[in-house]
Amino acid sequence: MDETYRFDERSYDALDAAGVGWQAALQVLRARRRVRQHLGSVLRVAAATRDGRWVAVALVEEEPDQYLVVSARELDADEAGLVAGMLGRSTE
Repeated sequence: MDETYRFDERSYDALDAAGVGWQAALQVLRARRRVRQHLGSVLRVAAATRDGRWVAVALVEEEPDQYLVVSARELDADEAGLVAGMLGRSTE
């Protein structure tokens, strides 16, 4: 997949409000093992960051394979367990 991810000022504001840095969002988007869900023009991606946090990132497709980051959030323990299980991993 050759996708492009873009951040704008609203992206940074939304990430800041959620307590998720842009670096963590990029780690999720570029993770080798991640869960992707594409629903129309919305893409949701969840994965573990390098520091072990489980994060979900939401994006909107602006053009084919070009996405704008619109929000992100840290997953709760149950959600993290579900995503980890889908990836054949543990949350520990």
